[in-house]
Amino acid sequence: MLTPELETFIARMPKVELHLHLEGSITPLTLLELAKRNHVNLPVQTVADVEQLFHYDDFLEFLAVYMGLARAIVRGEDFERLAYELGMSLAAQQTLYAEVMISPMQYLLRGIDLHEVVVGAAAGFAQAEKETGLVIRLAFDYGRQYGPDQAWQVLEIAQKLMPYGLVAWSIGGDEIGYPPEPYAEVFAAARAAGLSLMAHAGEAVGPASVWGAVDLLQAKRLGHGIRSVDDPALLEHLCKLGITLDVCPSSNLCTGVVNSWAQHPLRQLYAHGVQVTINTDDPTFFQTTLTEEYRRVVNHFGFGVDDLCHLVYNGVRAAFLSPADKFALLQRVEKKLANLRSELEFPCSGLASPKG
Repeated sequence: MLTPELETFIARMPKVELHLHLEGSITPLTLLELAKRNHVNLPVQTVADVEQLFHYDDFLEFLAVYMGLARAIVRGEDFERLAYELGMSLAAQQTLYAEVMISPMQYLLRGIDLHEVVVGAAAGFAQAEKETGLVIRLAFDYGRQYGPDQAWQVLEIAQKLMPYGLVAWSIGGDEIGYPPEPYAEVFAAARAAGLSLMAHAGEAVGPASVWGAVDLLQAKRLGHGIRSVDDPALLEHLCKLGITLDVCPSSNLCTGVVNSWAQHPLRQLYAHGVQVTINTDDPTFFQTTLTEEYRRVVNHFGFGVDDLCHLVYNGVRAAFLSPADKFALLQRVEKKLANLRSELEFPCSGLASPKG
């Protein structure tokens, strides 16, 4: 149960978020203001109207709402504003490090310069970092439904934008009918260019999608990955390779890929020893925050302080940082958690050790 002491611990503990879409963090008010300024007609007029759209029958309905509203984001200054607002929100939740995805095809198809997109976002994040100390890096999340041919064009652009904090390459979008295998050569090229690799897999499609993302794409992190629980051999494989599943519990319920909290496999994955992290995915569209996600995993899965610390350490381990930067982040997290546990009188059992 979420006791007052545990509530305080969650609110104040240092956090890391690794699966988060910039477009999915836009607040309803900002969305409406950008739509008005950019002369984009949306089927909504008020904040309440926007919030009414955040109820989905399935993943494809969510995707349609998501893509429809993202049309309001047009100019570099829009991305700067989104990035700054997201950075300040994360920092207020005691987040020390985050990796944020941008969906490049959303903008290429509308003739928007991806250089302007990334430079704008990088400026917003840089301002948030200057004010709070929060560090944020970027990833391109290519919509797999657009096919591998166009992915090469996007990857070429991505390589040029790496100096602006673009550190990773991913595929997302509609997993149904679009397996990872056709992207093997693109991912190999991304890895050769120095980009870290992740992929949405095992969300709306079963273990076959995860096997492909791990073995053929050689992704080190998987967005969601929850359907891995359906294949015991796959679970062992993930543990052996140290693959991280960036789990987004509320997202999974909102999009209907999981029917209830009781049926969500997070506890099974965690108990099996799979390295999992906690994330929001699209916090505005799923009406949540990173702090709220931690509250929910306590309420629905019975996680305690040791478990919460372990989940945070998993985020540090899986971050796409240099060894030196990762070690520095680990030291910051370890010190803050130790001090907080001492202050709130949560003894350290050793089960949540950051080592390894």
